[in-house]
Amino acid sequence: MKMKKEILLGMVMLSGCFLSCQGQQHRDALPDEEKVEMAPNEVVDVPSYKIENGRIMPTDGKPMIVDFSATWCPPCRQLKPIFEKLAEEFRGRITFVTIDVDENPELSQAYGVQSIPMMVFLNKDGQIQNTIVGFQDRDQLLAAINTYFGF
Repeated sequence: MKMKKEILLGMVMLSGCFLSCQGQQHRDALPDEEKVEMAPNEVVDVPSYKIENGRIMPTDGKPMIVDFSATWCPPCRQLKPIFEKLAEEFRGRITFVTIDVDENPELSQAYGVQSIPMMVFLNKDGQIQNTIVGFQDRDQLLAAINTYFGF
């Protein structure tokens, strides 16, 4: 429930910024002789899933790996950089989500989390393909990704 509120708050804030910036012209444009190289606009990641009936549902048509973990858990902390690098590597093809079990007890219970880290592999329709409990190194996760998602 807390995650839903945070997602909604973020979306409201983002849409408010968008609406307030729409239609405004850049009055301080530089003359042609003073062109400056500007950094490209940053893309804000919009949540690519929703929580529906106590389940995580992908909304972007991509498979998803959900990492149930906690900040106090040593194996979870060990897994975090591996999970983040794989998220970058598979950006646009697989969605990677981390759920803190302490902040989301209902969702953790709905997925039967009894030990962490626990990764749930969901297909694009939100159906569970597999669950892996315990620390996994990069090669083990790549093998699972290949097995369940064919990448």
